Amino acid sequence: MSLPHIRLMTRQDCCLCDDAKEVLEAVAAEGLCSWETVDVDRDKALLVRFGLDVPVLMLDDAPVFKHRVTGAELKAVLAGVN
Repeated sequence: MSLPHIRLMTRQDCCLCDDAKEVLEAVAAEGLCSWETVDVDRDKALLVRFGLDVPVLMLDDAPVFKHRVTGAELKAVLAGVN
């Protein structure tokens, strides 16, 4: 079985995005998910969709968290996926 994959919608110089990256790094280090960052400023459609409303954690192309997330919150969502 493959790990759940999170796409972190982000942009440069975003302190909330940096916080979300730290949470994702910790959860991924426990082997609970894989993840990648997507810079919304590099894609006009994503920029229109998300605007300044980042970070957003996407699981299966659906937003699961916006702006803030804790490790415990993310682990609870991931537990429901497995």
